[in-house]
Amino acid sequence: MLLFAAYRWVGPSGPAILNAVVAGFIFYFLYKLLERNNVNMLVNFAVLCLGLATITAYLSGRPAMFTVAFFAFELYILTGWTLGDAGTGRGRRGLIWLIPPMVALWANLHPGFVVGPLLILLFLPLCRAARDRWILTACLAASCLAVVINPYGWRMLMMPLETVRGLHTLQGLAEWAGVSGWEAVLWGGIVALVACGLTLRRQRFPVVLLASVAAVAAGISSRNMPLFGVVAVLVIGRTLLPALAPRLGRVGIVRKFDVTFEAAGGWFWAIAIPLVLAGAARLGVSPAELEFDFSQYPEAAVRYVEDNGCPDNLFVRETWSGYLLWAMPDRRLFFDAKGGFSPEAIEAHSRLFKPRPGWRDVVDRYNIATLLLEPGTPLAVLVSEAGDWRREYADSLAEVFVRRPQMVDTAPRDR
Repeated sequence: MLLFAAYRWVGPSGPAILNAVVAGFIFYFLYKLLERNNVNMLVNFAVLCLGLATITAYLSGRPAMFTVAFFAFELYILTGWTLGDAGTGRGRRGLIWLIPPMVALWANLHPGFVVGPLLILLFLPLCRAARDRWILTACLAASCLAVVINPYGWRMLMMPLETVRGLHTLQGLAEWAGVSGWEAVLWGGIVALVACGLTLRRQRFPVVLLASVAAVAAGISSRNMPLFGVVAVLVIGRTLLPALAPRLGRVGIVRKFDVTFEAAGGWFWAIAIPLVLAGAARLGVSPAELEFDFSQYPEAAVRYVEDNGCPDNLFVRETWSGYLLWAMPDRRLFFDAKGGFSPEAIEAHSRLFKPRPGWRDVVDRYNIATLLLEPGTPLAVLVSEAGDWRREYADSLAEVFVRRPQMVDTAPRDR
């Protein structure tokens, strides 16, 4: 609703502006995590870039960006409350009571809200005084109750168990696959930095556990890379930076950047805003005239499906399904990115996406008659060689396969 409201009120640039605001929110609190242990802006920006490299994939106008933002904010609050990080005064400790209303909003924005109460539970043993433990326990209880303030009520509290039960079926979705390619290199490098920091400066067990769980979760699923990036910034800021600070302080050019974010903030905006306006004028771009870029989506293939009346119950990868719902709202898709699938449907999608024995049974069971696929994918190669499918359209982005009429089962089926 927030994303649609931004689009409706401002136009195509609305989601981009909202995305920029959320990105700035994340940037600020991650930087403040680093600044608690090191005030050198040059060094802090270098560490921050590592974390942002894992986060930027989710800064794309998607609800997942709110989970990253709220997670960073909650981590900032809890580390100040329990670990007594520098720069956390009495007034800032009162931020703890912002967590329950934040969780209430979080539960209505993205399923990642489950990490909110879990993070409080993890930091609870770090409280030094009994009074602090009772306050944090009350905050945990209030956060759990806050989850109930949504259309599904108390059923939302059961969502983590349902997700864990269906993890094996989610591996068929692209976002739930393990890290690979450059992400794997980045993940491995940050894991090495975090491990090195934990070795140099011993941390409390909950911090070590948080880093370990985040690293393993990111290795299992690329969806978790942004949260791992947030945790990595926290750990590196608490371990490596204090250890390196004395050495870096001897370098004159580095020492010149010993300045707090607030002290540099006025100068930063004074320089950045004119540069953005000048760049927009130079390129002839007006924020009010931004349009969505669909060049990476199968526009021509979708037009072919519509113009030629290809059969419904169309199979498409979940990464394209949102675009098809946008471009063909009246079409019936076998599987789309809106969520709410049964485990059987997710398993069926996985069996087709990476064809396994029994993929033809999925086609028959769900009466799938049209496939919109990326060229060269395993399923595209398989059906191009099958006698009961024909390729009706192909370009550099997509191929359209239609099941031959005599092979389509038209018998009525129970729903």
